[in-house]
Amino acid sequence: MKRKMIISSVLVTLLASVTLFASKSPYVPYLNEELEHNKMAIKEYKESIKELEKRNAYLEKLKKQNPKLYVKKPLFEEKKDKYIYRVKLEGAKAKNMNMTIKDHIISLEMSLKTERSDKNGYYMSSRSFYQQFSIPKDVNEKKITNRVDGDYFEIVMPKK
Repeated sequence: MKRKMIISSVLVTLLASVTLFASKSPYVPYLNEELEHNKMAIKEYKESIKELEKRNAYLEKLKKQNPKLYVKKPLFEEKKDKYIYRVKLEGAKAKNMNMTIKDHIISLEMSLKTERSDKNGYYMSSRSFYQQFSIPKDVNEKKITNRVDGDYFEIVMPKK
């Protein structure tokens, strides 16, 4: 019994000292490989940062050319004398938007189709948008107008 306790005590002490030695040891098994990996990662990150900085400079230039296109606005707004409903055009031309009013409902519809061909082939893409919403009861339907404000198609609904 005493012998087991002594052996257990020695084993615990030995394990503790090995663990302590391992945690304080400066030895890193794959130091050269890790250093090389870190150097490559640093080089890649620096190149990526340069590319991001170039892209940001380009985007800032675009924004300065036409800042109204990049203003974020609420899609629905109620004011004292009117309601404003907005649709983000996402670069589409407002002339492609069709608006109809029938039975106290506004319908908006837009279809965009682009085609191009080059030496690699023929490309076609199409997008469509359709949305309806009810006109509030306190709106004078005869005076509803629409306009383009930056990158938004706005529907202005004057109250009665």
